[in-house]
Amino acid sequence: MVELLMMDGDVLKDTAKFQIAMELVGEKRKAKVEKMVKEESKRLSLSAGLLLSYAFSTMNEISLYDKIKITEKGMPYLPNQEYFFSLSHSGRFAICSFSHEPIGCDIEKMRAKIPKVAKIFSPEEEQIFFRLDEANKKEFFFQLWTRKESVTKWMGKGIAYPFDSFSVMDGLRNRNIIVIESKKLFLKSLQMEDYMISLCNERGNFPQEIKKINWDILTEN
Repeated sequence: MVELLMMDGDVLKDTAKFQIAMELVGEKRKAKVEKMVKEESKRLSLSAGLLLSYAFSTMNEISLYDKIKITEKGMPYLPNQEYFFSLSHSGRFAICSFSHEPIGCDIEKMRAKIPKVAKIFSPEEEQIFFRLDEANKKEFFFQLWTRKESVTKWMGKGIAYPFDSFSVMDGLRNRNIIVIESKKLFLKSLQMEDYMISLCNERGNFPQEIKKINWDILTEN
């Protein structure tokens, strides 16, 4: 079982809904949101927490929310490994993937100007990227970025792991299978409007579609 949930964080621009949402997430998520300065960051972080709360509630496991721990790398996890999950947000949207097995996910808004990210390319990927015209650079970059993020989240290491030490692209094409630290991993990327989303796990049993969760669904559980 692998699920991929998505929520539009702009719904939390409504102050009343924001306050209700703060009561639906765990204390750690609430404290994290309260420390944030930017309103957009607060909405997105809270949206990710809401999706995770919803995921637990659909399995009648809402009590798991309070059991979440944080690794030294800042990655949330369940110590008894009842379930595995991965969270990400960008632009307006938050996503949550969850499964009975380790899973990694990432979403990025495909901005017009490609951000400068140090040491993201393997040597092969760097050569390909700088030979591309501007029209193709954006899709290549955001596929690569989200795929590498999903891999390192699957590993439980996040951005602390050197992105330039492995490749997720085969020329201009995606590598749907990679081997990293002796582990065979499967990857999947999909584009929704101007957002790129990638997933990573060991079996390749990815969901066929994104489950979009609206406010009414979130608050009825």
